[in-house]
Amino acid sequence: MMSFVLNALTCALGLLYFIRRGKQCLDFTVTVHFFHLLGCWLYSSRFPSALTWWLVQAVCIALMAVIGEYLCMRTELKEIPLSSAPKSNV
Repeated sequence: MMSFVLNALTCALGLLYFIRRGKQCLDFTVTVHFFHLLGCWLYSSRFPSALTWWLVQAVCIALMAVIGEYLCMRTELKEIPLSSAPKSNV
C-alpha cells in the first residue's frame, strides 16, 4: 500500500513536468489509473474485486490529482516578469 502512495507522489511530480496544466491533472490521473486497472485485469485474468484494492486506488487517484494540480497551479500563478527597459535604441 505504501508503494502505491509513494508512486502517486512521484507521478504528481510527473504531472508538473509533463502536463503543466492544472485543469488536465485529473483527466491524466484517471486515465493512468484506468490503464492500470486494465493491466491488472489482463494480468490476473479476472476483474479486481478486493475492497482494499479499490480503496488504495481511490486514495492514490485523489493524492495524485490534488498534489499534481497544486504543483501545476503554483507554477501557473507565478508572476510574468515585465521589463521596463527599451528593447532597442533608436
